[in-house]
Amino acid sequence: MNNQQGVVFQHETTGTLMKKGYIALQETYTVEEAVTHIRQNVQGKTNIHYLYIINPDNQLMGVLSIRELLGAQSDTKISEIMIEDIISLPTDLDQEKAAQIFRDEDLVSIPVVNQKKQLLGIIHVEDILDVVWKEADEDIEKLFASGKEIDFNTSPLVAAWRRLPWLVLLLFIGLISGGIIERFEETLETVVALAFFMPMIAGMTGNTGTQSLAVVVRGLVSEELTMKKAWKLLLRELVVGIIIGITCAVVIAGIAYVWRGSLVLGLVVGASLLATLIIGTLAGTIIPLILYKFKADPAIASGPLITTINDILSLLIYFGIATAFISHLM
Repeated sequence: MNNQQGVVFQHETTGTLMKKGYIALQETYTVEEAVTHIRQNVQGKTNIHYLYIINPDNQLMGVLSIRELLGAQSDTKISEIMIEDIISLPTDLDQEKAAQIFRDEDLVSIPVVNQKKQLLGIIHVEDILDVVWKEADEDIEKLFASGKEIDFNTSPLVAAWRRLPWLVLLLFIGLISGGIIERFEETLETVVALAFFMPMIAGMTGNTGTQSLAVVVRGLVSEELTMKKAWKLLLRELVVGIIIGITCAVVIAGIAYVWRGSLVLGLVVGASLLATLIIGTLAGTIIPLILYKFKADPAIASGPLITTINDILSLLIYFGIATAFISHLM
């Protein structure tokens, strides 16, 4: 929480971001009076892009740019030339949503008002840029399960403690992969060449899942998710997965055929890679969307988690297809 003039604002809200470096004009001023007021109050203030028009109760009535003020006649009332359609922010708005408004409206500053529409402060785009960088850093930390607030000065013990919970969880999940390999040990012993492509299948699936995850997490920071957008994103990532899968499958199938002289091996490896890349892409898209739907931070669907899940799925698909064609591979 933050306290400004006895008022307590929630942490990471517009109330904590706003500043007092603005110039407010009474709506009864003429242009000449407004210019005089600006000259008397401009000292110590920076980034004066807009002038905010208020009534005697300090309620925000309009906004006016310096250029528009200087271009008007001296005896003109500023209430006649001000813009009344004002974009303002409440004091309890989350700073990420405030950043979205800045981006959508393309403004350099936005006023902050209370429930009575009284002008309390102003947020500059420079302040929002700091927020964007901070939120991006937090999402990257979560994305790669590195824990919060780990920097160059964090002690080894603290850094390890913040990373361990995720990694221990993934350690146990990873044991499933070992169980799958043991389950298909007979297939692997029959066609030893399958072992050569196993790391590639699992690695490629994890990589494409992490790529999709990064795209979704980054998009959710700047977009308001709707069902229509979710389906559109899912369809796009499906097409992307198919395109990537077909391309990589053709390449690896050719390599397998040239290396071992077996068309069936090439088809098995190629088909497995195609299927796993499509599934990996969809998993990297669906998991963060589901978390977001249930009001959880989608960034916690970290890269290692997606990679581990995709490892399990890719091995099941790979050895499943290979086992189905085992008689042709021998």
